[in-house]
Amino acid sequence: MCVSLNDFDSLRTAGYDVSADNVFSNIRALMGSDTTNSIADIHARRHYRKDMDMLWITRDGVSSNADTLLTFIQRVDSFGFSREKFYYSMLKEDLQRVRVLDFDSLESSRNTADKVFARLEYYLTKAFLRYTEGQRFGFMNPFQAFNRLDKRNDDTIHVSYRSLYGWNTSLPGSNYLATACSVIKGDGEKFTDFLAKSKPHNPLYNKYVAELNKTNDKAYRRLLLCNMERCRWENDGDYPQLHKKYVVVNVPALHLYAHDGDERLVMKVAVGTFKTKTPLLHSKIKRMDFNPQWIIPKSIIKTSIVHHVGDHAYFDRHNYFVRERSTGKIVEPENVTREMLLSANYSVVQWGGRGNALGRLIFRFDNDYSIYMHDTSSPGVFARTNRMVSHGCIRVEKPYDLAVFMLKDKDEALMEKIKYSMAADFSERPREYETTDDCPKRSEMVRSLKVDPQVPVYITYYTLYPDAAGNLVRHEDIYGFDGIIYENIQKYL
Repeated sequence: MCVSLNDFDSLRTAGYDVSADNVFSNIRALMGSDTTNSIADIHARRHYRKDMDMLWITRDGVSSNADTLLTFIQRVDSFGFSREKFYYSMLKEDLQRVRVLDFDSLESSRNTADKVFARLEYYLTKAFLRYTEGQRFGFMNPFQAFNRLDKRNDDTIHVSYRSLYGWNTSLPGSNYLATACSVIKGDGEKFTDFLAKSKPHNPLYNKYVAELNKTNDKAYRRLLLCNMERCRWENDGDYPQLHKKYVVVNVPALHLYAHDGDERLVMKVAVGTFKTKTPLLHSKIKRMDFNPQWIIPKSIIKTSIVHHVGDHAYFDRHNYFVRERSTGKIVEPENVTREMLLSANYSVVQWGGRGNALGRLIFRFDNDYSIYMHDTSSPGVFARTNRMVSHGCIRVEKPYDLAVFMLKDKDEALMEKIKYSMAADFSERPREYETTDDCPKRSEMVRSLKVDPQVPVYITYYTLYPDAAGNLVRHEDIYGFDGIIYENIQKYL
């Protein structure tokens, strides 16, 4: 008796047939009904729309990297998230179906081989990208959340916002997606390493995770989850603990922490009001200027100065003058107009020295906000509990101590000059340049010092932060940022 392939047709079961075309067709159907909109989900759909390249399904079934991924997803509850938000149960069940060939025989059924393989291919990619992109870059976009929060004006036609978030936080783009897809198809060791390295590197993160796994208190867990998310945004290769010498301003704590190896300097700070919040950023302190002039922001001119046009006594009392920006020429008081004060071509400036709002010292670092750390002419603010008083800049309690901290070499003569420059009864107003015995000695005063090497400065917002002993201390959420974070990450809880 001669047997041919046609004789086996009667044994064929439609539900067990697998073809690449049918798997791709089912993936397209899954994408069509998928309304999730996280960056990771958008990236997953982008990959399959582009070229329908299989990442997990091979000629031998499903890549062993799928099991590794499930092992990592199984542990997401350790950092407060739900496994089911990463499709854990569905993926585990479908992997088991493939292993024991437990498919439905009818083509119209939910668990035919084509549909199971399509689900695995699509949702493994979504789960992988949710995990790696979330852990590496954050489960929310801080730029979107905080840079469209505070309106600059009430013009409903041309609305602009104050930028409040300026960290160099990385976001996953097309290059990251290409790398991630390549890793999925790569060998198991590199795949595991990629998953492991997605975890935030900031040592604060591990501290928060340890606390999270010791408590069932809902409010405390929420606090921990919000601060863990902040650690993910700092996962860009530069965070404070990477440096020997650095300065951290933690806005909710209303404190500054300066570190240089084992040396630690702590002081109170005053920050922006709720309406003029201090933006979050990191930079490098590059210069210290003594007895600086204050170029008054246009927002203050509009609210507090413009209606004093013509009141020469007011300008004289506050040591204000008007300067043409292009030439630096000072405008005579009787020639100052309202239009000048509101124009971008003119600046209102306060003479440096005694009585200047910036105090006697300012610490300068590059940023897009014209934000600095500086002394103040009103030191009484540091006796207050609520120190939300500025237009965004940071007033420091101990400017002299911070200046000495910035010095590479603690030269006694230079330190004395700094002290004298900050204490001398000095005003740079031209009419007060006199040559009397009571006048400050210009030769003993410092005008500006370069900070070399530059000192990294981090303006952060942690509502749970270590004290000098390393114990986590809670701080009031003065700008309400925790609520915004928690609202964004709830979809993973």
